[in-house]
Amino acid sequence: MVAIAPLDWMGLRDLAWGLALPGTVETDRPQGPCLTAHGQLWTWWDRQTDVPGFRILPVERPFLIAAEPEVFFVTPEIETRHQMFARPDRVSLGWVQGHLLLSWRALAPRSFVEMFPGEGPPVPSYSRF
Repeated sequence: MVAIAPLDWMGLRDLAWGLALPGTVETDRPQGPCLTAHGQLWTWWDRQTDVPGFRILPVERPFLIAAEPEVFFVTPEIETRHQMFARPDRVSLGWVQGHLLLSWRALAPRSFVEMFPGEGPPVPSYSRF
């Protein structure tokens, strides 16, 4: 088994910035530092639990938590939102990078997605419907 270096905020931020996706901004909020994509929360570091948080599709979250409960989890504070935490010493950097691309596409205005038509999977929706 290959050891995974624990992810920290600087590593998460650098990985996200390295994707060079337009419309992303770094900011801070009471819960911790975060990156927004097109004005919406994209990824963040939660100060209370000291773990990275990710925007996630409602149908995808239970699957990921059931498949890898040692990696993915939620707390009561985010249970009703389209969000999920990952344990920084267990999450794959490949998963993080792929998920950041997917979630950026979900948050991007249609014009941005049309500018990058072959850059990823179909655009998901964070709507419950």
